[in-house]
Amino acid sequence: MGINAIDEIATELKNRHLKKGFIITDNGLISCGVYQKVANVLIKGKIPSVMYSDVRPEPTVRDVKNAYNELKRSGAEFILAIGGGSPIDTAKAISIIAKNPKYDDVVSLGGHKNNLNQPLPIFAVPTTAGSASEISKSFVITDEVNEKKIVCFNDKMLPIETFIDAELMTTMPDIVTLSSGFDALAHAIESLISIKANMFSDTLSKDAVKIIIKNLPVCYDDPENLEARENMAYAQYIAGLAYSNSGLGIAHSIAHAISGKFNIQHGIALSMLLPTVLKFNMYSPKAHMYKYIAEAFDIDTSNMKLEEICRAVVKEIEKFKNSFNVPKKLSDYGMLEQDLDSLALRAYEDACTLGNPREVTMTDIYMLLKKML
Repeated sequence: MGINAIDEIATELKNRHLKKGFIITDNGLISCGVYQKVANVLIKGKIPSVMYSDVRPEPTVRDVKNAYNELKRSGAEFILAIGGGSPIDTAKAISIIAKNPKYDDVVSLGGHKNNLNQPLPIFAVPTTAGSASEISKSFVITDEVNEKKIVCFNDKMLPIETFIDAELMTTMPDIVTLSSGFDALAHAIESLISIKANMFSDTLSKDAVKIIIKNLPVCYDDPENLEARENMAYAQYIAGLAYSNSGLGIAHSIAHAISGKFNIQHGIALSMLLPTVLKFNMYSPKAHMYKYIAEAFDIDTSNMKLEEICRAVVKEIEKFKNSFNVPKKLSDYGMLEQDLDSLALRAYEDACTLGNPREVTMTDIYMLLKKML
């Protein structure tokens, strides 16, 4: 981690005797020059590679199949993923399929997968500060046919090494900075109040919340501020470590459901959901953890009752979200009341629901969605 961290890529590959790579990225990173900066390191190190860039935001089953076909043709020994969650999640999927071809339909990868053959080695260069896909034991792919998200879990899919260079993040468009930042914030908050949280995850989550609240506005207003970018890169990484050891909650469950059906970025969906979900989870065994979110906002809680602290946190999160002028209603994305039954079911069945600190029913999720129309 650090400025020019990518300079170490070729050395690490040679140390592992890996000779040919498959670089997966997106066209935006080609146009802004980020891809070429990384590719030059391989060229200088005389490591040949094949590049694939047709990865879209919120990658679909079709995107994964197309990338896998190109990987097969390349004869590559490793995958180098450059980008945010979309290229890295796609890399995870094709690395598994490469050594476990029975999953080449992609859809069957959903859920917890045990007894997998060791996937093709992945190296990651994250260019956003949010998804933490480079440290998580899961990936998310959109099933466009059934209009839902496929979430796969397995310890073997983790990248072998990650090179976090905040300088590469200065080219992020504002909407990507915002979406990825709220994804990181939701990881930190939901892991902090998860029913499966522990001392290790709590320590990481508390720090991540504070760092993100302080630095996301700076990154948004001053994209080339390297100190803020480095702070966000670090915060999203430790938030990823936290949720990998604690789970998440229904903000992520609902975001998976709605972004699988509607054209809404995952992090933007989370920014809209967080205040409503935090209000719902006030009445849970983990409500006392809201005081650490309050600390991040410099709220003096010394003379406040627990419910007052929780309400103050919900108010500050709402204010924080509104400071970026994100959409306020899900109906802005075409969502109708007739969609709510199917969305509530998908969210309820999502793996992230298991970590929610308050027991939740489909009816609860339906009502939360209805409030946000």
